[in-house]
Amino acid sequence: MIIRRIEQEAVDRYPGCPRFAIAGADFGHTSLHVGDLSYLPGHGVPHHYHTGGAEETQIMLEGELECWVDGKRVTVYPGDTVTTAPGIGHAFQNRTDKIGRMITAFPLTPPETVHIDDPELEDADEHPSIIRAESRRMPYAAGVEGVDRIELSGDFSGAKSTYSYFVDIQPGAAMPVETQDAETAIFIVSGSVVSVVSLSGEKYSLGTDDGAVIPVGEAYGFANEGDDVARLCVVHPFLNG
Repeated sequence: MIIRRIEQEAVDRYPGCPRFAIAGADFGHTSLHVGDLSYLPGHGVPHHYHTGGAEETQIMLEGELECWVDGKRVTVYPGDTVTTAPGIGHAFQNRTDKIGRMITAFPLTPPETVHIDDPELEDADEHPSIIRAESRRMPYAAGVEGVDRIELSGDFSGAKSTYSYFVDIQPGAAMPVETQDAETAIFIVSGSVVSVVSLSGEKYSLGTDDGAVIPVGEAYGFANEGDDVARLCVVHPFLNG
């Protein structure tokens, strides 16, 4: 399934927090709930936690947000990722004059949300649930040139059933063709890519802010035919390894 940003309209998740859907039950997906959520200046998401036995992954794309997690207040920046386990209170506030933006992902659909009172917060520089930008960059796979994987969430972040990462593809390079035993959500953070295999019978191209959800067992792979590095965000509803 291809999700073209030009064909979408954002829906306010909370006042001042518009969200574009990437994957979820409304699309017929059974194991992923993924969205592109923005925080306008002065706005935020109230303190809450999730039930249902699955963690939430929050991947920063733009701006700077105040993150409340487990009673700590930590600032997060582009490329940082916050993994919050079920039952752990968390919230995000935009105290700046620029838009903050993140990918939010659950390995189930739909998630359940419980709002709770604001906590007493302790300022902190770091938290075990936060993986900082670029801290887990590596070659995508042995023998694959011009493609890097930047891990965002997995067993190393406390996740139990989500694996997410950026894929950076240099101009002229391609990620290898793969299949998975579960749905896979892909979002184009920057640049553009062209599929190297067909999805439902045809090849396709994706530009910045477009997405795709790959069905179980369907082969996928992407090449960068442009002049700039392309960055993809990939979310799997299963743990790495």
